[in-house]
Amino acid sequence: MIEKDHIGILIKKNSQTFDKAAGHILAPHGLTPSQFKILKYVILKPEASVRQIDIEAYFCMSNPTVTGILQNLEKKELIYRQAHPNDKRSKIIRLTDKAKNARGFILETSDQIEANFTEKLTDTEKNTLRQLLLKLLKSKDIMK
Repeated sequence: MIEKDHIGILIKKNSQTFDKAAGHILAPHGLTPSQFKILKYVILKPEASVRQIDIEAYFCMSNPTVTGILQNLEKKELIYRQAHPNDKRSKIIRLTDKAKNARGFILETSDQIEANFTEKLTDTEKNTLRQLLLKLLKSKDIMK
C-alpha cells in the first residue's frame, strides 16, 4: 500500500515519475532529462562560470556520469568545454549558439514539465512541498 511507504521511497518514486514524464516531452527534441537539467543549469548561470565540478555538486552526480552527459551534449553541438583560465585541471562549460538560441524553449519546457507534474497541487501545496524538501536537504545530519 503506497500510503504506508517510507518517505524516501515516495521521494524516489516521484523523482522517477517526474523523469519519465519529462522524457516523454523531451524525446522528440533528442534530449534526455539529465541532459536537459544540465543544459538548463548552464543556461541560467553567468557566461563562462560553470565547471564540471559545479554540475557534479549541484546535482549530486558522479564525475563519470556528468562526463558522459557532457560528451553527449557536445555531440549534439549544444555545449563545448574550454580550459579554465586560472586552473589548468578544470574546464568551463560553454553554450554553443545552438543552445543559446534554444534558451526560450528550454525555460518554457522546464516550466511545462513542472506544471504538468504538479497540476494536482495548489500553489500553497507546491510552496509547502518545496519548503519541506529544502528543509530535508539542509539538514546537517542527513548524511550520517
